[in-house]
Amino acid sequence: MTRRRDDTFTFSEAFGLPDSVSLVFAAGLFGMSHSTAYRRVRRGEFPCAVARVGRRYVVTMSALLRGLGIQDVRIRPDDMEWGARHARER
Repeated sequence: MTRRRDDTFTFSEAFGLPDSVSLVFAAGLFGMSHSTAYRRVRRGEFPCAVARVGRRYVVTMSALLRGLGIQDVRIRPDDMEWGARHARER
């Protein structure tokens, strides 16, 4: 996890999410088959930005979260601590 000067980190960093995922993995999250995903990428209709790396398609975590409507918000360490304490009390 990379800390910044303001001592905050992003949601995806906090939960150890990868920087990018395969197109097939992303397609599953959008509820589509891999063949539909490849077809939609070729047409420019995939629900989020897709990058080509060599012969593979990848989706960055930030693009995937945006496509799913999840905000990759900045989190302070004390917010994480409070949330963990709250979860333990339940």
